[in-house]
Amino acid sequence: MLTFLSLAQATQPAMPSGERLFQNRCASCHGADATGNGPAAAGMTPPPTDLTGISARAGGTFPAARIVEVITFGGKIAAHGSGPMPIWGKVFSVEGGSGKIGAATSRRNVIALKRYLETIQK
Repeated sequence: MLTFLSLAQATQPAMPSGERLFQNRCASCHGADATGNGPAAAGMTPPPTDLTGISARAGGTFPAARIVEVITFGGKIAAHGSGPMPIWGKVFSVEGGSGKIGAATSRRNVIALKRYLETIQK
């Protein structure tokens, strides 16, 4: 039984680093420190959001479900649909090969990003 569990655990992809995903995917706009000052920010209208203040803007509680929605679907934020920010749920799914594997890849990446964002709140 122990061998079976070890094999099952070994075949599941590791949870990606939310910080690494953020630095690779989000920092060009939101900045390495997530305050909205990335190298691409100067030319963006509206400017990227300071992601370290999510909890403060939500009354002191991190709105985890809303953040997952925004990362996955764009959250009805104009800039996330047809603007400069990709709808990451779709991007991650396609990169994961689409279908069930792509959906699982997308969920893992979105959750990793959400967890990272939660850790950097001021």
